[in-house]
Amino acid sequence: ASVRIYSLGAAGEGQAAQPSGCALEIAGRSVNVGDAAVEQFAARLAKVYKQRRKWAKKEGISCYRLYDADLPDYNLAVDIYNGAGPDEGKMLVHVAEYAAPKKIDPAKAARRMTDALAVIPAVLGVEPGDVFAKQRLRAKGGSQYARKEREAAYEGRKLITQENGLFFEVDLGDRLDTGLFLDHRDTRQLLRQLAPGKAFLNLFAYTGSASVYAAAGGAKFTTTVDMSNTYQEWTRRNFRLNGMDNEHMELERADVLAWVQEQRHSRNRWDLIFVDPPTFSNSSKMGRRTWDVQADHAELLIGCSRLLTRTGAIVFSCNLRDFKPDVETLNKAGVVINDITARTIPDDFQRNQKIHKCYVLRRG
Repeated sequence: ASVRIYSLGAAGEGQAAQPSGCALEIAGRSVNVGDAAVEQFAARLAKVYKQRRKWAKKEGISCYRLYDADLPDYNLAVDIYNGAGPDEGKMLVHVAEYAAPKKIDPAKAARRMTDALAVIPAVLGVEPGDVFAKQRLRAKGGSQYARKEREAAYEGRKLITQENGLFFEVDLGDRLDTGLFLDHRDTRQLLRQLAPGKAFLNLFAYTGSASVYAAAGGAKFTTTVDMSNTYQEWTRRNFRLNGMDNEHMELERADVLAWVQEQRHSRNRWDLIFVDPPTFSNSSKMGRRTWDVQADHAELLIGCSRLLTRTGAIVFSCNLRDFKPDVETLNKAGVVINDITARTIPDDFQRNQKIHKCYVLRRG
């Protein structure tokens, strides 16, 4: 997009021109910003959007990452969610600001974010009310999303989107995450490919998108486990969107860690298990226990391996940047682990090779 800069501030007599702000003209819109340097961000966003739109159409996906801290001064991620089915023609934008390094003046980072939010609607051709901004804060055990205090809480803003021919409900306004982790798109497709004829188990299932993929791939039945009633109902809606709400879909509201131990003493077994736990959790629903993926993953995965059929497999993913699997402990328990991270990073996440880690585990 062509960008023209106009000074809004007037220099005093005898002073050098130091505008207090400026206006960018982007795609026919005049956008007020505090710093003309945002022009570079606007140009980058426009260039990538033109390329990625074509790529997404070719790949058959309606939601994707557009920008991921491409420019160091604009340290944020921009995701596009196009509507599908009943929401065809709609488009919403999700913006997540990464926590600024300590050496960056917080006020300066805030001004840059404000300018970025001003130009994004113009570059992408949406209304400002269709852009939802959140801040990624560092928390114990990893990173979590939180709304910026200076922003009013959004009302729920739901949209039906599409990925690889499957429909999913997302909510960009009411929740910290949208209901669909875009970086796991290729992982979900892998599960779909592995699913035909399999009994599929989805642990820490969130909104059940992996279960929908497995069912679409021909799983003979799916078991979806999560502690949250909200997410279990969301899972049910995702199944219904795809015409799959039937007797082959089992929803279990439970603490995954306790549930796995209980199932070890049952005759229930699965051919394919997907495990995508949080980095850290101290949910009150877990009682006094806490969860730390680095410290606790081996025990969980060994437990999951005991729920496998003899030739079954576990696909395990986590988002801890410096995660290292406890190969020694797993091997001692008869579990073989193979790193498949490289094949599960989608094209639109190639800038961030540490977005997640992914492994396949089998009984030795």
